[in-house]
Amino acid sequence: MNVLRGESVAPGIAVGPVHLRGYDEDEIGVSRIAADQVEDELNRLRSALQRSRAQIEDIRSKQQGQLGDAELRIFDAHIAYLSDAMFVTEIEQQIVQERLGVRPAVRTVFGKYDRIFQLVESEILRRRASDLRDVSTRLLRNLEDAGTKERSSVPTGRYLLAARKLTTADMFNLQSEGVDGIVAEEGGMSSHAAILARSMGIPTITGIRDLPRLLREGSVVVVDANTGELRIDLTEADLGQFTERAQGWKAQRQQAPDVDHRHETRDGTAIELLGSCGSGGEAEMARTFGLAGVGVFRTELAFLAERRRPTEDELTVQYRQVVEGQQGRAVNFRLLDVAAAALAGESRDPERNPAMGMRGVRGLLQNQDVLRLQLRAILRAAVGTENTGVLVPFVTHVMDLQRVKAAVIEERLALRKAKVAVAESVRVAPVIEVPSAALSCGSLLAESDFAVVAVDDLQAHLLAADRDNSAVRDYHELPHPAVFETLARIAKEADQKDREVILFGETAADPVRLPFYIGAGFRRFSIAPVRLRGLLKVLRRYSAEECRRICARVLEAPRSIDVQRVLVSIETD
Repeated sequence: MNVLRGESVAPGIAVGPVHLRGYDEDEIGVSRIAADQVEDELNRLRSALQRSRAQIEDIRSKQQGQLGDAELRIFDAHIAYLSDAMFVTEIEQQIVQERLGVRPAVRTVFGKYDRIFQLVESEILRRRASDLRDVSTRLLRNLEDAGTKERSSVPTGRYLLAARKLTTADMFNLQSEGVDGIVAEEGGMSSHAAILARSMGIPTITGIRDLPRLLREGSVVVVDANTGELRIDLTEADLGQFTERAQGWKAQRQQAPDVDHRHETRDGTAIELLGSCGSGGEAEMARTFGLAGVGVFRTELAFLAERRRPTEDELTVQYRQVVEGQQGRAVNFRLLDVAAAALAGESRDPERNPAMGMRGVRGLLQNQDVLRLQLRAILRAAVGTENTGVLVPFVTHVMDLQRVKAAVIEERLALRKAKVAVAESVRVAPVIEVPSAALSCGSLLAESDFAVVAVDDLQAHLLAADRDNSAVRDYHELPHPAVFETLARIAKEADQKDREVILFGETAADPVRLPFYIGAGFRRFSIAPVRLRGLLKVLRRYSAEECRRICARVLEAPRSIDVQRVLVSIETD
């Protein structure tokens, strides 16, 4: 058995035959047509556009009961692209003026916009490029004719999709909707396809290159998105073992854990496990799985699913559904965390390095209309609750937090004057994800009600390694002593200030590191709901005192290899 490492986008495990998709589309040549063929090509385009819209409408209808409103609006955005006069006219001009065949005309136009959107340093425009890619993929497949190289048929049963890029066009098709797992060469955590994969519980890995060379059509492989691994060349024993694990994971997902089960260590030390969610569907899963609330609700989807900005009333309805769905449990809304250029619109000059630029709270303070739009919606949605939180992303110093708190007070007063019902109070907390915030967490905690530590982002900044960049993945995953020392320092500061701290991120749900976190003093974790069972197993195995001893051993380790030795000695199976 060979094991290939990638990046986990949606957790879970799946076993099945591989279906390679989308690799022969690069073979589309630049064919020219005669003048008497122009009308036929235009008719083919119109027919394919109509067929593509009908397919997406059908998919949207079928997913109505499975996905939330925000996720369903992704399909509305795709339909809008297919009806966009600008794109359609440009394709028609390529056919009429340049005498291109309809398929190369589509590739030319969408390829141009894809390059433009990829070049600008804007998170929203990059997601738009992903949507355009999905739309063009579906359109090209509906334009396929007898002269095109015959594609391999989609399997009739369940299968694992292997693709160059993670797209909704491959996840949802009319021939078969039997995708059990996905492995893709390209595609990030925040793409709409990734959001849908997580909402639907499809185990997904990206970042494994040259899949056609590694995989054969129909060969049985394992997508283990819990560890980010693709396993190929399986023996009969391997196949039996992983099939059993995949069936167990599927059964666990369909059946929520015992909602009355207390989350605690072996010796009864209470641990609070909350859900990390980006949609209403994920928030509902957190509730049914018995999690203590929503530790971090990522609010980006409502802004990115459509090209227009959501209204205050629309956001209020969405946020209220999440709050009411938790039935009194805590809900913390993380304010929009995108680059300022994306908030201000496409006319703004792109930043050279948006990851270190006007993103998070910086962009929100520069675009007060967006900040206050979200704050008003949260205040209106949280009426009658006492445990709704506002999370401020990318905080670097106390002033960031103070300015947001002042905006909360101002918007509450304005809404009261307008006779609009608002929450009496909301808790405001920083998201600690940059070294300056970690080093000054004492002053931040003194100014806030609690704090959230985004472990993945903090680790990325400490180690100068982008977790979505496969070239530096080993650097990001390195168990560097500085990461553990920084986390231990934050836990100590929180204890001294008597403030609760929530650990958030994929690494926060790592069962290997969980004993260290508990030993350092962390008691609250925001995790993907599907990670719950794995963490409960670890909690039942260790006492708080054993965790403290593990923590001490980790902090005494002088090198990454020494930390690794401590971590691998921990039994987690």
